Amino acid sequence: MTQSVGDALAESLRERVLTEDIKAGVPVTEASVANDYQVARQTAKAAIERLVGEGLLERTAHRSARVPVLDTSQVKDLYFARGVIESRCYELLAAERRVAPAAETAHAAFATAAAGMDVAPIVDADIEFHRALVLSLGSARLARSHALIINEMRLCLAQVQSRHLLDATEIASEHETILRAIRSGDAARAGSAGLDHLAHAEEKLLEHMSAPRT
Repeated sequence: MTQSVGDALAESLRERVLTEDIKAGVPVTEASVANDYQVARQTAKAAIERLVGEGLLERTAHRSARVPVLDTSQVKDLYFARGVIESRCYELLAAERRVAPAAETAHAAFATAAAGMDVAPIVDADIEFHRALVLSLGSARLARSHALIINEMRLCLAQVQSRHLLDATEIASEHETILRAIRSGDAARAGSAGLDHLAHAEEKLLEHMSAPRT
C-alpha cells in the first residue's frame, strides 16, 4: 500500500525522534520540517501534531513543539501508572483465561521485530502487544487511560532499545511469561509477571539515566 505524504513524513519524524536524531528539547517547527522535507506547511503541521498526540513531541503555549525531556521522577511515575493498569488487566484476563487473537498476533510481530535492529518497529510492536491485552478487556475508558500513558512512554522504550539496555529477545520472553500465566488462569502470576517485566526495564533505564556522562 502506497503511503501518503503525510504518513511518510510522520513516520520519518517518528524514527528520528526515537533514534535521538532529533534531540530532547530541540524545537521542531513547521517551517523547519517543511523546509527539510520540501512539503507544505500544513502537511508539516499535521505530522507534528500527530507526534504530539503520540507523546513523542510536546507543545506548550506560545512555544514550538519539542521532544520532551524526561527526568527520573517522571520516568518512575510513568512506570508506576502503567504498572497499576497493566498488572490488574492481566489478572482480570487470567481469571477468564482470555488472550485475544490480536494479542497473540502482536506477540508474534514483536518476536519478528526483535530479530531486527531498527528501534521504531520494536517500540511499536512492544506497545501494540500491551495495548492489545488491555483492549481485550473491552473498556473504552481504560483503553484511553492506558494509551495516554504508554504513548508518553515511547521515549522510554526507545532509549531502552537504542542504548541496548535490554535485549529485545529477552523482552519477548517476558511477554511469553505474561501470556502463559494468563492462559493458565494464574491471576497472581500474571499480575506479578507484568510488574516484573516493567520493573526490569525501569531499573535498566534509571541506571542509564543516573550514570555519569563522559
